[in-house]
Amino acid sequence: MTETKSILPHFPISMFAITMGLSGLTLATENMRWITRGDDLTFWLLAHLTLGVYGATLVTYLLKFIKYPSCVLAEWRHPLKINFFPAASISLLLLGAAFYSINETISFYLWAVGTVCQFVLSMSVINSWINHPQYRVCHMTPTWFIPAVGNIIVPIIGFEHAPSDVSWFFFAWGFLFWIILLTLIINRLVFHEALASKLLPTLFIFLAPPSVGFISYTTLVGELDIFARLIYYCAGLFFLIAIWQIHRLVRLKFSITCWAYAFPMAAFTNATYTMGDYTAYTFFVHGARGLFVITAILIGFLFIRTLIAIKRNELFYPDE
Repeated sequence: MTETKSILPHFPISMFAITMGLSGLTLATENMRWITRGDDLTFWLLAHLTLGVYGATLVTYLLKFIKYPSCVLAEWRHPLKINFFPAASISLLLLGAAFYSINETISFYLWAVGTVCQFVLSMSVINSWINHPQYRVCHMTPTWFIPAVGNIIVPIIGFEHAPSDVSWFFFAWGFLFWIILLTLIINRLVFHEALASKLLPTLFIFLAPPSVGFISYTTLVGELDIFARLIYYCAGLFFLIAIWQIHRLVRLKFSITCWAYAFPMAAFTNATYTMGDYTAYTFFVHGARGLFVITAILIGFLFIRTLIAIKRNELFYPDE
């Protein structure tokens, strides 16, 4: 009990990045039926594992909120950590998409609660950006994509649960902020000081908005048009840029920040699968399979390494 009390105040909101990554892998596993030869057991287990991890993370963070509200408030006021609060609602949206083929009712409630929470959290974070005096250029990192651009995820299954205009609203909102934040963040990376080493994994987050945007857009319009291709190839460019940094990334010490690799890679895998589904080009079909294997190994490693780090009490410190 003493150990729990010592850990709880430092349990970071960024832990929800784990459930984002696991949800992305779950959706990729559903797409990659070839690997299980039509057997849904792997997908079913992953979906429920992810839901269980999400529940455990949520309960732990709620306990932190109840027992140490000042610590939660400190994270909300932190210029970087605040961006991870919507990761909790984004995880619900992804779980809603994952559970659609398992139970449509559960999917609806996960999606509906996630959508409402995403709206509230996104508006709150954007309001903080506008009205908070402490933000500086050095605080701008790819994590800023998470709060507003996360709205792009709503349409993935939203068109099944609500009128299409709801999905179009969130897609437009997320896409607009992707363009705005993309310009600001690249300006910060090029013309200001370099990212701190522990934040280098967040470069992979560049992959997520165009990857998810491509999936959402093709879901909404039902076809692969010129605009869809443009979004996908933007994701492809950011994938190449991220991979170009791999020599720097492999030297980094493990931390929760490393989970920044997970969801973007899963999102790009799913986008490539969708591209292959529309075009039937061998390059995309086999590319998606290769990406899936890499992503599954990566997320499996991150998950095991996280469990080891938790057991060794290596993660939860005031600096995290």
